[in-house]
Amino acid sequence: MEISVLLAGDLEFRTAVNAALDGRYSVVEVESVNAAADALLASKPYLACIDLRSSSPAGVAICGRIKGAAATRLLPILACADSGQEALIAALDAGADHVLSYPPPAAELQAKMRAALRARLATERLEDTSQVIFALANAVEAKDAYTEGHTERVGALAVEAGRLASLDEETREALRQGGVLHDIGKIGIPNEIINKAGLLTQKERIVMNKHPIIGERICEPLKSLRSLLPIIRWHHEKLDGTGYPDGIKGSAFPVPAQILQLADIYDAITTDRPYHRARTRASAIEFLHGEANKGWRDHELVKLIGTAAENLNLGRTRDEDIPPPPAPIGQWRTE
Repeated sequence: MEISVLLAGDLEFRTAVNAALDGRYSVVEVESVNAAADALLASKPYLACIDLRSSSPAGVAICGRIKGAAATRLLPILACADSGQEALIAALDAGADHVLSYPPPAAELQAKMRAALRARLATERLEDTSQVIFALANAVEAKDAYTEGHTERVGALAVEAGRLASLDEETREALRQGGVLHDIGKIGIPNEIINKAGLLTQKERIVMNKHPIIGERICEPLKSLRSLLPIIRWHHEKLDGTGYPDGIKGSAFPVPAQILQLADIYDAITTDRPYHRARTRASAIEFLHGEANKGWRDHELVKLIGTAAENLNLGRTRDEDIPPPPAPIGQWRTE
């Protein structure tokens, strides 16, 4: 397999690094941020070697372009920097994974490239494992015909509410992934409980309440999913401590987990289910404010969910458009 390397810097830098590489890799040479962006899309390099010396101001911008985009942020960067600890720290802060002196010693450059490629391969294997877990989450959704599209809508609603709450991009991405994975633990719950058209018995409720812990255990081995674990484990907690599985309350209940929870509840009660009649958008927000009055939810976050749902046009607006559920009214439930 031919390995492509992005080589970013002026002509002198590219010539020196090419000599050190000794023709061992396929090299794509660029000098500007725009050229680097085009090359990243066209050639999909396995790693990048960038000039981060003070004489090359474009290098920092190219690093920012690589590490700032979701599609390339895991691309390993080898950088050449000026001598001294201050220059080393600046290069690492700019996004370099490995730093070398200039001109780069051939043996050291090639050794660090091999190390970076090994790290890249390990990351790809983790990504493959992540895809298996996301496939499991889709399998969970497929177990219940009434929840088709639920995880996608929950993720989109949570991300929009997170944007309105001024959460950073990384947290919003965790909310998007959390939307897909928050109920993955239901893969360990019997179908007859998940699809029951009516109230759960006490024993069935105990089984159902285990799904956040099961979901956390499924995702915990992957470092790339660590930021999702509080969302997955705590999306059924309540601000007053009466939720499950841990009974956390107040400030111990993280805002991202609260937002995901509200998005989850909103979608559950505005879509058709066998165990309750769907609500209109306005009725759903009124319901959530009612739960906030009980001390379970946060009024300000409920408002954000309402605005986000309106922005995304999620939920019906007319009561007459909503059909009745199969279950009798006395057996409706809302999870």
